Amino acid sequence: MSTENRPSPPPKMLGPFELKALLGKSERSMLWQVVDSRNRQDLLLAIPRQRPADPQAWLQAARQASRIEHPGLAAPVEIGLTDPWPYIAYPRRLGMTLGEWLARHRQPAPPDCAQWMARALEGLAAAHDAGLSHGDVQPFLLLLAEGGQAHLLGIGLHGAAWQADAKARQLRQNECLEDVLCLGLLLNRLLGGRAPLECTDTREVLQRLAPYAPHGRDIVRLGWEQAHPVDDALRAIVNRATASQPAQRYLQARAFARALEGWREHIQNPEGGMVAQLLDKLKRFGGLPITRPEAVKTVVAGGLERRHGDELAGLVLQDLALSLELLRRVNLARRREGGAQQPAVLNVARAIAMVGLDELAQAAQALKPWPGVLAAERVVNLRLALARAHKAAEVARALAPAGYDGEILRLAALAQNLGRLLLQYHLPDEAEQIERLQQPPEPSEDNPHPQPMSERLAAFAVLGCELDDLGAAALRHWGLGDELQKMARRPEVDQPVHHAQGDIETLRLTCALANELVDCLAETDLRRRRQRIEGVTRRYGRALGIGAREVQLALFPESAQAAVQHTLA
Repeated sequence: MSTENRPSPPPKMLGPFELKALLGKSERSMLWQVVDSRNRQDLLLAIPRQRPADPQAWLQAARQASRIEHPGLAAPVEIGLTDPWPYIAYPRRLGMTLGEWLARHRQPAPPDCAQWMARALEGLAAAHDAGLSHGDVQPFLLLLAEGGQAHLLGIGLHGAAWQADAKARQLRQNECLEDVLCLGLLLNRLLGGRAPLECTDTREVLQRLAPYAPHGRDIVRLGWEQAHPVDDALRAIVNRATASQPAQRYLQARAFARALEGWREHIQNPEGGMVAQLLDKLKRFGGLPITRPEAVKTVVAGGLERRHGDELAGLVLQDLALSLELLRRVNLARRREGGAQQPAVLNVARAIAMVGLDELAQAAQALKPWPGVLAAERVVNLRLALARAHKAAEVARALAPAGYDGEILRLAALAQNLGRLLLQYHLPDEAEQIERLQQPPEPSEDNPHPQPMSERLAAFAVLGCELDDLGAAALRHWGLGDELQKMARRPEVDQPVHHAQGDIETLRLTCALANELVDCLAETDLRRRRQRIEGVTRRYGRALGIGAREVQLALFPESAQAAVQHTLA
């Protein structure tokens, strides 16, 4: 018989489905492209590799899982049993698998990767909220489409409902953590262009990481050879998702999604993402609560007409919230009157003279009493942050060259802490995450000296932006001028400090030195504290002409005074 007349082989069938192509398989799942012989519809068929012990129970659980509706979760068109394999069928038109997309398109841009993954993570979070885990997040179970559309397949494929006993619940909770880690591996692949550890099966990679591997020797971090540049913020997010220390990873899908969305919105708009959330809270709840009630009560009570301007300014400066509220009112009023091009008013005495005592009293009355909207159990962290900020302001004034306005120095030093203070007050959950990431993980045999994240990378991993971005946005929102916004940004701690060019840069570096020195005081080990102070002094010393003696006098004025008195005795 000639080749031309030989009949084509019959199509491979699984029940009513004509199997066209195997799009992917793992130890637990497989995905087929099929045609439904009943209506010739193109479908995707997700099938577990292991038959369930009770097919009817599986069917009921899978149908229950399909009731979760979210744009990030693919909605099944059919759930059933055949031959007697269980399956979940999805429309083929939803998109391409991650592998198909990478094979047919150029390397996707980082914002697209972040948008896809945030959509999938939000869908996964909806499933987790309903008490379900995925159990096998694989590249072939994530569909990508234009316009940031992403759909996660397979919810309910490996069982659905939370079990009543504690052991089964713990298993599901662990699977939820694995789900989030696996999506982090997929984001690493999307951005890096290759599978982490050269393995496409995410669960196989997962078994080579801590705590799943006996020693967890493998590390997954984003490389440096991407087709598109990846900035520090997104790199921190994706590396946190696959961190070698489990305690540093995202514990919830929604927290991972928020970081990605925060980053994506921030690069599109400096006042987007978490900055937008903060600005919304500033509009609704104001800046900070009253920290010195006695000073504010004195202002509200009135009868200050006979006090000198500097005395009034000193009274107002006792309370940071009142100082900022007064400057906000003055500068926004000037902006409304057409004075936007003029330098911002940053001197409290001048601001009082411009608005008068009645307006000052109104500003004081508008403030929320301590602790404002902050829950009582969160107060300690804000108090500590305020204490550090005020200490840094004192140190900055002591370190500054002669001739600089002490009030401006104080304001600039506090402005460099504004993002941190507003974070503690308005976004305490995020503040707690950032603080946790800065704690060194538990040492292990393979990693006896684990390194914590820096504050900057921790902020990127949680917020998608820097803490100084929050402070600068608040200053901009309050009309406090470009100069103060420049002074409010600290240099990056791992970058060299160059000689200051001009007064604004001198003020910025002096305040940054003061803040870094005060941060060193939090170190409880005295030897390490001394080493850190010496390192910060060397870093800034040449640029500012400041040595160890000046630093010691500024940090510990009481000790210096005691030494003088001892010498004179």
